[in-house]
Amino acid sequence: MNQFVILFRQGPLLLTEADLARRQQEVSAWARAQNAAGHKLEPRILAPDVIRPGTENSNGVGKDAWPITALLFLEATDLAAAGKLAESHPANHFGVSVEVRPWAPPAVPAAAPPTP
Repeated sequence: MNQFVILFRQGPLLLTEADLARRQQEVSAWARAQNAAGHKLEPRILAPDVIRPGTENSNGVGKDAWPITALLFLEATDLAAAGKLAESHPANHFGVSVEVRPWAPPAVPAAAPPTP
């Protein structure tokens, strides 16, 4: 299995309390099914607070029209399979855009040769 991440961007659609409750129920059921299938889901919800260091972004105004609101790390056989999982995620029915990417931990630098 390979490692992937789904990035969730919340669109401008305003959800009612009933929509939010239904989304939570659907996502929970979806996640249980995906974990049972061996995809080892690891969700991360991002806070809305953001700082973008740098002179052009220092005012904190959002650069992205649809901010990233959550990350979902998972395992799948390949990018196509991860894409199918992302396509089946219930968030797609609640004004969310999803993007899937492979990821890997940073490479470990080679050890320096011993000094004579």
